[in-house]
Amino acid sequence: MPTILVVDDSRLVTDIVKMRLEMYGYTVQLAHSGEEALEAIAAEPPDLLVLDVQMPGIDGYEVCRRIRENPALDDLRIIMLTSSDDKRAAFEAGVDDYLNKDIDLLNLPNRVRLVLDME
Repeated sequence: MPTILVVDDSRLVTDIVKMRLEMYGYTVQLAHSGEEALEAIAAEPPDLLVLDVQMPGIDGYEVCRRIRENPALDDLRIIMLTSSDDKRAAFEAGVDDYLNKDIDLLNLPNRVRLVLDME
């Protein structure tokens, strides 16, 4: 089963997303900052990153840009799950999909499956 790294500075959000994805059999790891996410990815890249935008320190856009600059991480899929409404900035940073956590959280497992199936 694919491994998903969920990154959000809100522990409540990461716990909810983790519980939701584990219900569908995914292995879920958590990070609570951009720095933690980049360290976890460097240690062992997940199959998918579910990433918030607004975090202290390195924000989600910068995490995404750094991943996309690294050829070794070309296969890493990224879903931005955020309250931000700036879809354009998210796609310019390199995300594969964008979900609004206030509206789309229930659809997350379906979107995860679709993004993981992308060629």
